[in-house]
Amino acid sequence: MTLFALLAALGLEHWRPDRPGQPRRTAGDWLAWLLENLNAGGEQHGVLAWTLGALAPALAVAGIAGILEDIWWPLAWSFSVAVLYFCLGFKSASFRAASVARALHESDPGRAREALAAWRPGIPVGTDEASLLRQVLEETLRQSLIRLFGVVFWFLFLGPAGAVLYLLTRLARDRWHGEPAFGCFAGRIAGWLDWLPARATAFSFAIVGNFQDALAAWRAQAASWSDISEGALLAAGAGALGLQLGGSINLPGGQLARPVLGLEDPQAGAPGLDALDALVALIWRAALLWTAVLALLWLGSL
Repeated sequence: MTLFALLAALGLEHWRPDRPGQPRRTAGDWLAWLLENLNAGGEQHGVLAWTLGALAPALAVAGIAGILEDIWWPLAWSFSVAVLYFCLGFKSASFRAASVARALHESDPGRAREALAAWRPGIPVGTDEASLLRQVLEETLRQSLIRLFGVVFWFLFLGPAGAVLYLLTRLARDRWHGEPAFGCFAGRIAGWLDWLPARATAFSFAIVGNFQDALAAWRAQAASWSDISEGALLAAGAGALGLQLGGSINLPGGQLARPVLGLEDPQAGAPGLDALDALVALIWRAALLWTAVLALLWLGSL
Protein backbone atom coordinates (compact mmCIF):
# COMPACT_ATOMS: atom_id res chain seq x y z
CA MET A 1 0.00 0.00 0.00
CA THR A 2 2.90 2.38 0.77
CA LEU A 3 4.38 2.08 -2.72
CA PHE A 4 1.11 2.87 -4.47
CA ALA A 5 0.33 5.72 -2.07
CA LEU A 6 3.74 7.21 -2.88
CA LEU A 7 3.19 6.81 -6.63
CA ALA A 8 -0.25 8.40 -6.39
CA ALA A 9 1.04 11.36 -4.36
CA LEU A 10 3.99 11.90 -6.73
CA GLY A 11 1.57 11.74 -9.67
CA LEU A 12 -0.61 14.41 -8.09
CA GLU A 13 2.49 16.46 -7.31
CA HIS A 14 3.48 16.30 -10.99
CA TRP A 15 0.07 17.02 -12.52
CA ARG A 16 -1.34 19.36 -9.84
CA PRO A 17 1.62 21.16 -8.24
CA ASP A 18 -0.55 24.18 -7.34
CA ARG A 19 -2.33 22.62 -4.40
CA PRO A 20 -4.63 24.68 -2.12
CA GLY A 21 -2.49 26.84 0.12
CA GLN A 22 -4.78 26.91 3.15
CA PRO A 23 -3.29 23.88 5.00
CA ARG A 24 0.23 25.32 4.85
CA ARG A 25 -0.98 28.82 5.76
CA THR A 26 -2.83 27.34 8.74
CA ALA A 27 0.33 25.51 9.84
CA GLY A 28 2.38 28.69 9.46
CA ASP A 29 -0.15 30.73 11.43
CA TRP A 30 -0.19 28.09 14.20
CA LEU A 31 3.60 28.10 14.46
CA ALA A 32 3.61 31.91 14.51
CA TRP A 33 0.98 31.89 17.28
CA LEU A 34 3.08 29.49 19.33
CA LEU A 35 6.12 31.72 18.90
CA GLU A 36 4.20 34.80 19.95
CA ASN A 37 2.41 33.28 22.94
CA LEU A 38 4.83 30.68 24.34
CA ASN A 39 8.21 32.34 23.81
CA ALA A 40 9.29 33.37 27.29
CA GLY A 41 13.00 33.09 26.54
CA GLY A 42 13.65 29.53 27.71
CA GLU A 43 14.40 26.32 25.84
CA GLN A 44 11.66 24.50 27.79
CA HIS A 45 9.11 26.80 26.17
CA GLY A 46 10.43 25.74 22.78
CA VAL A 47 10.00 22.09 23.76
CA LEU A 48 6.34 22.74 24.59
CA ALA A 49 5.86 24.70 21.34
CA TRP A 50 7.39 21.89 19.23
CA THR A 51 5.20 19.34 21.02
CA LEU A 52 2.07 21.34 20.21
CA GLY A 53 3.19 22.50 16.77
CA ALA A 54 4.66 19.31 15.30
CA LEU A 55 4.30 16.24 17.51
CA ALA A 56 0.62 16.69 18.40
CA PRO A 57 -0.52 17.11 14.76
CA ALA A 58 1.55 14.07 13.75
CA LEU A 59 -0.06 11.97 16.49
CA ALA A 60 -3.49 13.21 15.40
CA VAL A 61 -2.75 12.13 11.81
CA ALA A 62 -1.59 8.71 13.07
CA GLY A 63 -4.82 8.35 15.06
CA ILE A 64 -7.02 9.26 12.10
CA ALA A 65 -5.12 6.86 9.84
CA GLY A 66 -5.58 4.06 12.37
CA ILE A 67 -9.32 4.71 12.68
CA LEU A 68 -9.76 4.77 8.90
CA GLU A 69 -7.75 1.53 8.60
CA ASP A 70 -10.20 -0.15 10.97
CA ILE A 71 -13.19 1.15 9.02
CA TRP A 72 -12.03 0.36 5.47
CA TRP A 73 -8.47 0.22 4.18
CA PRO A 74 -9.12 2.24 0.96
CA LEU A 75 -10.11 5.18 3.19
CA ALA A 76 -6.80 4.94 5.05
CA TRP A 77 -4.93 4.68 1.73
CA SER A 78 -6.69 7.75 0.32
CA PHE A 79 -5.97 9.66 3.52
CA SER A 80 -2.26 8.75 3.28
CA VAL A 81 -2.13 9.93 -0.33
CA ALA A 82 -3.79 13.24 0.57
CA VAL A 83 -1.48 13.88 3.53
CA LEU A 84 1.65 13.04 1.54
CA TYR A 85 0.50 15.19 -1.38
CA PHE A 86 0.07 18.24 0.85
CA CYS A 87 3.44 17.63 2.53
CA LEU A 88 5.28 17.43 -0.79
CA GLY A 89 6.00 20.56 -2.75
CA PHE A 90 9.25 20.29 -4.68
CA LYS A 91 7.54 20.94 -8.01
CA SER A 92 6.36 24.32 -6.75
CA ALA A 93 9.83 25.01 -5.34
CA SER A 94 11.37 24.28 -8.74
CA PHE A 95 8.98 26.82 -10.30
CA ARG A 96 10.22 29.48 -7.85
CA ALA A 97 13.81 28.59 -8.68
CA ALA A 98 12.98 28.90 -12.38
CA SER A 99 11.58 32.40 -11.81
CA VAL A 100 14.94 33.49 -10.35
CA ALA A 101 16.84 31.84 -13.20
CA ARG A 102 14.52 33.49 -15.74
CA ALA A 103 15.28 36.93 -14.29
CA LEU A 104 19.01 36.20 -14.52
CA HIS A 105 18.61 35.01 -18.10
CA GLU A 106 16.90 38.33 -18.88
CA SER A 107 19.82 40.21 -17.24
CA ASP A 108 17.63 41.54 -14.44
CA PRO A 109 19.57 40.79 -11.21
CA GLY A 110 17.34 43.14 -9.21
CA ARG A 111 14.23 41.09 -9.96
CA ALA A 112 16.23 37.90 -9.31
CA ARG A 113 17.29 39.23 -5.88
CA GLU A 114 13.68 40.08 -5.00
CA ALA A 115 12.44 36.64 -6.07
CA LEU A 116 15.15 34.84 -4.10
CA ALA A 117 14.59 37.00 -1.00
CA ALA A 118 10.84 36.31 -1.16
CA TRP A 119 11.50 32.57 -1.55
CA ARG A 120 13.98 32.37 1.32
CA PRO A 121 13.38 35.30 3.70
CA GLY A 122 16.19 36.17 6.07
CA ILE A 123 19.19 34.96 4.08
CA PRO A 124 21.81 37.38 2.74
CA VAL A 125 21.18 37.64 -1.02
CA GLY A 126 24.01 38.21 -3.46
CA THR A 127 24.20 41.18 -5.80
CA ASP A 128 25.80 39.69 -8.92
CA GLU A 129 24.68 36.98 -11.32
CA ALA A 130 27.25 34.40 -10.24
CA SER A 131 26.37 34.72 -6.54
CA LEU A 132 22.62 34.62 -7.22
CA LEU A 133 22.92 31.59 -9.47
CA ARG A 134 24.89 29.62 -6.89
CA GLN A 135 22.40 30.59 -4.17
CA VAL A 136 19.36 29.51 -6.19
CA LEU A 137 21.02 26.15 -6.95
CA GLU A 138 21.79 25.69 -3.25
CA GLU A 139 18.23 26.53 -2.26
CA THR A 140 16.86 24.11 -4.86
CA LEU A 141 18.96 21.32 -3.36
CA ARG A 142 17.82 22.30 0.13
CA GLN A 143 14.17 22.28 -0.93
CA SER A 144 14.61 18.86 -2.53
CA LEU A 145 15.31 17.53 0.98
CA ILE A 146 12.62 19.52 2.81
CA ARG A 147 9.79 19.11 0.29
CA LEU A 148 10.62 15.76 -1.33
CA PHE A 149 13.21 13.32 0.00
CA GLY A 150 12.85 14.06 3.73
CA VAL A 151 9.05 13.86 3.52
CA VAL A 152 9.16 10.63 1.50
CA PHE A 153 11.78 9.05 3.77
CA TRP A 154 9.76 9.53 6.95
CA PHE A 155 6.53 8.59 5.16
CA LEU A 156 8.11 5.25 4.26
CA PHE A 157 9.13 4.62 7.88
CA LEU A 158 6.27 6.16 9.87
CA GLY A 159 3.43 6.59 7.39
CA PRO A 160 1.57 9.89 6.97
CA ALA A 161 2.38 10.87 10.56
CA GLY A 162 6.09 10.74 9.72
CA ALA A 163 5.62 13.07 6.74
CA VAL A 164 3.69 15.57 8.91
CA LEU A 165 6.20 15.37 11.77
CA TYR A 166 9.14 15.99 9.44
CA LEU A 167 7.60 18.89 7.53
CA LEU A 168 6.21 20.70 10.59
CA THR A 169 9.52 20.30 12.42
CA ARG A 170 11.40 21.83 9.49
CA LEU A 171 8.87 24.66 9.22
CA ALA A 172 9.21 25.31 12.96
CA ARG A 173 13.00 25.34 12.70
CA ASP A 174 12.94 27.91 9.90
CA ARG A 175 10.22 30.09 11.46
CA TRP A 176 11.78 30.11 14.94
CA HIS A 177 15.37 30.45 13.72
CA GLY A 178 15.61 34.04 14.97
CA GLU A 179 14.97 32.95 18.58
CA PRO A 180 18.05 30.90 19.59
CA ALA A 181 16.72 29.59 22.92
CA PHE A 182 13.12 29.07 21.87
CA GLY A 183 13.99 27.47 18.51
CA CYS A 184 16.89 25.38 19.83
CA PHE A 185 14.87 22.21 20.47
CA ALA A 186 13.05 22.31 17.12
CA GLY A 187 16.41 22.83 15.41
CA ARG A 188 17.89 19.85 17.22
CA ILE A 189 14.97 17.59 16.29
CA ALA A 190 15.14 18.79 12.69
CA GLY A 191 18.84 17.91 12.62
CA TRP A 192 18.09 14.39 13.85
CA LEU A 193 15.29 13.95 11.33
CA ASP A 194 17.55 15.22 8.52
CA TRP A 195 20.51 12.98 9.31
CA LEU A 196 19.46 9.80 7.48
CA PRO A 197 17.44 11.24 4.57
CA ALA A 198 20.14 13.82 3.77
CA ARG A 199 22.77 11.11 3.47
CA ALA A 200 20.49 8.76 1.56
CA THR A 201 19.74 11.61 -0.86
CA ALA A 202 23.42 12.52 -1.21
CA PHE A 203 24.27 8.90 -2.03
CA SER A 204 21.41 8.82 -4.55
CA PHE A 205 22.86 11.89 -6.26
CA ALA A 206 26.17 10.06 -6.53
CA ILE A 207 24.49 7.02 -8.12
CA VAL A 208 22.54 8.98 -10.74
CA GLY A 209 25.31 11.55 -11.35
CA ASN A 210 29.10 11.57 -11.28
CA PHE A 211 29.73 8.96 -8.58
CA GLN A 212 33.40 9.59 -7.90
CA ASP A 213 33.23 13.40 -7.77
CA ALA A 214 30.07 13.35 -5.65
CA LEU A 215 31.55 11.05 -3.01
CA ALA A 216 34.88 12.88 -3.00
CA ALA A 217 33.18 16.25 -2.46
CA TRP A 218 30.90 14.79 0.21
CA ARG A 219 33.79 13.26 2.19
CA ALA A 220 36.09 16.26 1.93
CA GLN A 221 33.72 19.23 2.22
CA ALA A 222 30.48 18.38 4.04
CA ALA A 223 31.92 18.98 7.52
CA SER A 224 33.03 22.51 6.55
CA TRP A 225 29.41 23.66 6.09
CA SER A 226 27.54 25.05 9.10
CA ASP A 227 24.95 22.24 8.90
CA ILE A 228 26.77 19.00 8.11
CA SER A 229 23.67 17.26 6.74
CA GLU A 230 22.98 20.17 4.43
CA GLY A 231 26.68 20.24 3.57
CA ALA A 232 26.58 16.58 2.56
CA LEU A 233 23.56 17.23 0.34
CA LEU A 234 25.04 20.32 -1.34
CA ALA A 235 28.52 18.87 -1.78
CA ALA A 236 27.24 15.59 -3.26
CA GLY A 237 24.82 17.42 -5.56
CA ALA A 238 27.52 19.79 -6.78
CA GLY A 239 29.99 16.96 -7.29
CA ALA A 240 27.43 14.81 -9.10
CA LEU A 241 26.92 17.58 -11.67
CA GLY A 242 30.55 18.77 -11.84
CA LEU A 243 29.68 22.20 -10.38
CA GLN A 244 31.05 24.48 -7.71
CA LEU A 245 28.63 25.78 -5.07
CA GLY A 246 29.26 27.61 -1.82
CA GLY A 247 32.17 29.99 -1.96
CA SER A 248 32.14 33.73 -1.30
CA ILE A 249 29.12 35.74 -2.39
CA ASN A 250 29.02 39.47 -3.06
CA LEU A 251 26.66 41.39 -0.78
CA PRO A 252 25.76 45.10 -0.76
CA GLY A 253 28.06 45.60 2.24
CA GLY A 254 30.97 43.45 1.09
CA GLN A 255 31.71 39.75 0.69
CA LEU A 256 30.37 36.80 2.71
CA ALA A 257 32.99 34.05 2.91
CA ARG A 258 31.63 30.48 2.72
CA PRO A 259 33.30 27.10 2.18
CA VAL A 260 33.58 25.81 -1.38
CA LEU A 261 31.44 22.78 -2.21
CA GLY A 262 31.82 20.53 -5.25
CA LEU A 263 34.61 21.07 -7.76
CA GLU A 264 37.38 23.26 -6.38
CA ASP A 265 38.42 24.70 -9.75
CA PRO A 266 36.19 27.79 -10.17
CA GLN A 267 36.70 27.88 -13.95
CA ALA A 268 35.83 24.23 -14.52
CA GLY A 269 32.90 24.15 -12.09
CA ALA A 270 31.34 27.62 -12.37
CA PRO A 271 27.60 27.02 -12.94
CA GLY A 272 25.95 28.46 -16.04
CA LEU A 273 22.34 29.42 -16.58
CA ASP A 274 21.55 25.89 -17.78
CA ALA A 275 22.72 24.39 -14.47
CA LEU A 276 19.26 24.65 -12.87
CA ASP A 277 17.68 22.37 -15.48
CA ALA A 278 20.48 19.85 -14.97
CA LEU A 279 20.04 20.02 -11.19
CA VAL A 280 16.26 19.52 -11.30
CA ALA A 281 16.78 16.57 -13.66
CA LEU A 282 19.32 15.09 -11.21
CA ILE A 283 16.82 15.42 -8.34
CA TRP A 284 14.02 13.71 -10.26
CA ARG A 285 16.39 10.91 -11.33
CA ALA A 286 17.19 10.35 -7.67
CA ALA A 287 13.46 10.30 -6.87
CA LEU A 288 12.93 7.68 -9.58
CA LEU A 289 15.78 5.66 -8.07
CA TRP A 290 14.04 5.67 -4.67
CA THR A 291 10.77 4.60 -6.29
CA ALA A 292 12.50 1.81 -8.22
CA VAL A 293 14.18 0.46 -5.07
CA LEU A 294 10.86 0.52 -3.21
CA ALA A 295 9.19 -1.29 -6.14
CA LEU A 296 11.87 -4.00 -6.08
CA LEU A 297 11.36 -4.46 -2.34
CA TRP A 298 7.61 -4.75 -2.91
CA LEU A 299 8.09 -7.32 -5.66
CA GLY A 300 10.44 -9.28 -3.43
CA SER A 301 7.77 -9.48 -0.73
CA LEU A 302 5.16 -11.07 -3.04
